[in-house]
Amino acid sequence: RCGRLAGPHRSRHPNAMRRTPCLFFFIIGVSSSTPWRCDALKSPLSVLRPVGRPLLSKLDDAVDGAVSMRGGGNPQSSTNTGSLSQGKRRQLVVVLVATALFNDMLQLTMLLPIIHTLITSLGIKNKEVALGLFFASKDICQMGFAPIAGVLTSKTSSNTALIASTAGLGAATFVFAEATTFWQLLLARGAQGAASAAVMCGGLSLIAETHPQEIRGRAMGLAQTGLALGLLCGPLIGGLMFERLGRVKTFRLAAGILLANAIAMMALMGVSPPEKTTDGNEKPTQKESLAISSKRLLTNRDILAVTFSTLAIHAVVGVIKPISQVVLDAEFGISMVKRSFIISIATVSYFVTAPMSGWLSDHMSRSHLVASSLVIMSISSVFFALRNLGIWAFYVCVGLLGVALGVQKSSSQTLLADLVDKHNLGEYSFVYALSDIADSLGLILGPVIGLWLSQVFSYSTGVLSMGMLCLLVAPVVMRIKY
Repeated sequence: RCGRLAGPHRSRHPNAMRRTPCLFFFIIGVSSSTPWRCDALKSPLSVLRPVGRPLLSKLDDAVDGAVSMRGGGNPQSSTNTGSLSQGKRRQLVVVLVATALFNDMLQLTMLLPIIHTLITSLGIKNKEVALGLFFASKDICQMGFAPIAGVLTSKTSSNTALIASTAGLGAATFVFAEATTFWQLLLARGAQGAASAAVMCGGLSLIAETHPQEIRGRAMGLAQTGLALGLLCGPLIGGLMFERLGRVKTFRLAAGILLANAIAMMALMGVSPPEKTTDGNEKPTQKESLAISSKRLLTNRDILAVTFSTLAIHAVVGVIKPISQVVLDAEFGISMVKRSFIISIATVSYFVTAPMSGWLSDHMSRSHLVASSLVIMSISSVFFALRNLGIWAFYVCVGLLGVALGVQKSSSQTLLADLVDKHNLGEYSFVYALSDIADSLGLILGPVIGLWLSQVFSYSTGVLSMGMLCLLVAPVVMRIKY
């Protein structure tokens, strides 16, 4: 087709057709065939569109020819050497999101082995209060920044949010290397929480945008394995690196890896941009995205039920984490190293269950899977109360906790995307920002309420009350139709 545009000069100058005309059509072809277009390249087509369909048809033919030449000059070729197929691009998206989630959780957990020693070295008198503020700052900042991350993601794009948040996480990690006061550590931890909100919002939105409903669950499950792997490897890698390299070199190296990861994501997405899918979800206008769409999102009963299930699940996790350390030490006399191995049972079960539940969510009702995760979490709280039967009951409790998290994470994130499509709620980023708020709120309210009940009554009462909340939410979620 481009040869016809070159005219009689083609025989005398075989490379003439590849010069200016083809370069122009190549640029316009990339801008019109790539799902995420640059406005500067998109505007010429919008200007030419009213001129007339014959001229536009010829222009489109030339564009198709220029794009096909990237695949080796065959106009009928649907693939080319400059970009990957749609299936490969989707696989690349899953790998990039899983890597981002892995790095996110790795940075959040790798300082756990030394945080007590680090705060002690700073001369903090009330170390318990300092530790409480340090760990709470991450969840508070993540919850507060989640709505902003949702808006910024909708204003830009999901891949831009993912790359920028990864770079921001690297900058926050670098502060840990240079921090000399407790307030600098607190600032860095809060910045990590804000970046984590953007990573979750951008990454999950990117998967929802690029995967159709039929395979979305499997993609979500595979991406969640990156988060579980980071949770599992963070304390181990952090402890080894701190012992061999020290705090400053460890955090500098971790920050450098994150920045390199952001650059690699930028390069890979530039070479093969992800392709969005359309499942009948038409985006509203910018005014509606921030006002009407947000109101419809917050008043949708199905969306609120799924997000409340996220809150209930993480409330149980939030109350079991601190109580389990006390119980294993006071009632079973288990050392700190063995306690870490016992808690890792939940991470391993989460790692195994997340991809399996993602695959199941593509073959059965996702609302039923979310409801089953709530039931499993309530059973886990029951086994915590039965720990007087032996340590095996606590093992079962921790294992079921990881299973419930894996099932709920994969199926609920997929179900939220389906509900956005069904009710035409606009951007996926808003619903994932709401889910991130529920996640952080559960980790904040769970320990507050659960520990208060534990002090008034018993440890089992605090955990069972949160487990009962999961059991009450399960029937509501099960009724959701999508």
